[in-house]
Amino acid sequence: MVGMIAVGRAECVLDAQAQVGEGAVWCADSQRLLWVDVWQQRVHRYDPATGHDEHWVMPQRAGCVAPAGPDQILVGLVGGFSMLTCSSGALAPYVALDHAGANRCNDSVVDPAGRLWCGTMPLAGLKGEASGQLFSLDGTRMPRAHMDGLTLSNGLACAPDGRLLYLSDSHPAVNRVWVFDLDPASGELGGQRLFLDGAALPGRPDGATVDADGCYWICAVDGWSVLRITPQGRIDRRIALPVSKPSKVAIGGARLDTLFITSISSTLDAAGRSAEPLAGGLFALHVGPIGVASPVFKTAPSI
Repeated sequence: MVGMIAVGRAECVLDAQAQVGEGAVWCADSQRLLWVDVWQQRVHRYDPATGHDEHWVMPQRAGCVAPAGPDQILVGLVGGFSMLTCSSGALAPYVALDHAGANRCNDSVVDPAGRLWCGTMPLAGLKGEASGQLFSLDGTRMPRAHMDGLTLSNGLACAPDGRLLYLSDSHPAVNRVWVFDLDPASGELGGQRLFLDGAALPGRPDGATVDADGCYWICAVDGWSVLRITPQGRIDRRIALPVSKPSKVAIGGARLDTLFITSISSTLDAAGRSAEPLAGGLFALHVGPIGVASPVFKTAPSI
């Protein structure tokens, strides 16, 4: 981490007290930040212009979300994906996943072609077996598996040109970030290689995003910070946080100039909660107009 530069101070813009805040992604259509509280089974939509945060309660743990239009959100649950219509609160099944009740959806990203990438993880969390998968979903409504043997899939992000896909496994026994070559037209992955060994991080690799320069921003869970990593794999920026478990980062705002960061409080004991009163909060930091508009998931025709 030689040459790493400390950056600004993140402000808690919403003292949400989320148990497992996750899934942050900016929706350009609604000008809202979408995010989830996994354990409380809630999908949230935060308006930075007003500070208002609304939420919908899901029937299962919600691991991730993706914008699917100004009034629709694709929600990754335990059994698969459902489509939430915000104006009515209606939730409709979209795609079921066949993983024998062992896994749930965790992290996700939509690539520039409108294809969703999602990593699943064991319901047992860190104590579970490596039964998680990486799969993609397009307008065919036919999930396509690309990788097995994941334990705590995270860190999904896509290069601005859609030709690289990043993925991490946050389990302490794995603790790595990989990068793949991605064919934007076919959705084929190849050339898997190590991008970052988590041993270089203050903490473990969690949720991530990519900026307009192709730099990879990642939450260092248990490391009290968010890091920026250059395309060459060098850590060159660090944002210190007042919480130990930042979980997912997104770049949003009207000018795509604000870094939003979710966090976790569920694993803290009484002493930890006293030391981290803002744990579970939503944080923001102005970083300049470096963001890339989040693609909208291209939905399949109604059937």
